[in-house]
Amino acid sequence: MTKSSREQKSGGGERPPAPDTARRALTSDLMRLGRVDGPRTGVSPAAVARGYEKTWHITERWLPLARQRRRAASGSTADQARWDGLIESAARPAQPAGCPSFLGLVELAGNARDLLRTLRDTEPPCVPVADVAARIAEAIEDGHYLTGAPLSPARIAADRQLPVDSVKLALLDLAERNVVELSAAGRARVTGPGGTDRPRQIADWLRELVAAGAYAPGTALPMRQALARNLVSADPPIAAAIRLLIDDGTLTCYPGQRPIVRPGHPHAGTEMVVRARAFAQLPYASGPVDMRDTRVREVVRVAQSWWKARLVPHPTTLDHYLAQLVGIARQLITRAHDPEPPTPPYGERREPQEHREAREHLECVIVRITVGATSTAASDPEDGVWRIACLAAAVHDLLKLTAATGGDATRSR
Repeated sequence: MTKSSREQKSGGGERPPAPDTARRALTSDLMRLGRVDGPRTGVSPAAVARGYEKTWHITERWLPLARQRRRAASGSTADQARWDGLIESAARPAQPAGCPSFLGLVELAGNARDLLRTLRDTEPPCVPVADVAARIAEAIEDGHYLTGAPLSPARIAADRQLPVDSVKLALLDLAERNVVELSAAGRARVTGPGGTDRPRQIADWLRELVAAGAYAPGTALPMRQALARNLVSADPPIAAAIRLLIDDGTLTCYPGQRPIVRPGHPHAGTEMVVRARAFAQLPYASGPVDMRDTRVREVVRVAQSWWKARLVPHPTTLDHYLAQLVGIARQLITRAHDPEPPTPPYGERREPQEHREAREHLECVIVRITVGATSTAASDPEDGVWRIACLAAAVHDLLKLTAATGGDATRSR
């Protein structure tokens, strides 16, 4: 029996194959994993259990190499996160999670294949992600990629003879260093010299929302996906902004939970009345406001498209759309407020929980509108375009609330 054959039949306790045979062995094990979750496997629980054991048996052989690659990725946060996810999803759990199922086997086998493919794709002479990021940063400094220009991972990979996946991870690392900026859709562009510090910009915005009463002490921030929509921003700068707010004591985060506003925060809600008065004093639109859903959505789309394309329109155009959004928001707020508080069911003195949650959600959206509308004028042009995009996102949320409830947004979320 050859050395390669003995390695393929070895258990999880032996070392991974030598580099010269690793690629061939990974391909062989990928073929074996392709037969683990076939249709015949789901015939009996015993066959499913054997499929689990076979998948773990194959995976455990490669986990040492995966952990080695994870340690070698110390210069790239994005690459470390990739390996952490791959290892966690394919490794045998410490505690069995109930009765094994065929669907669970399909998911496990898919995760194992992803791990093995990534190991094969990162075999030497693959360039580490940290080095890929350094090459892209050097090309930006040399002027190969101009300020404001979009960065296509496929084009960079072709120009620099690099793997596309490594380029995508490198762009995430460069976004954390503010060398490039990622849009909410994940598209990258080159930031200018001395460009805006996006994490700090987002952190300042969240502080304003806390001070205006959008999130009370002890209240959790929205889910990360919802927060990205609210802030019209990608995940990396939002994560960095949350870390800044945790460091300065605005937020508290416990393991496995969403960040919450620190209980007893001294400034939470202190600007609620000031913001409401400032919003009421904003000038009204010069003409009638078109409240048709299609027109409202078009105003929202245009306001957000400027920020997504990083365009700064003429101040007159910017002021016109700001007035339109404010006029739309005023009418939607009037439509959303319930003229009479909901009557608790017979025998209950407190407001039902679903009504209370819906009311708090509505109040949060309104605060986002007041902060966005009243802070735009005092910001620089690029920051003003972003704040108008955030205002447009809040107006769109309020439109959905009122449309879903027939005008009474306090009755349902």
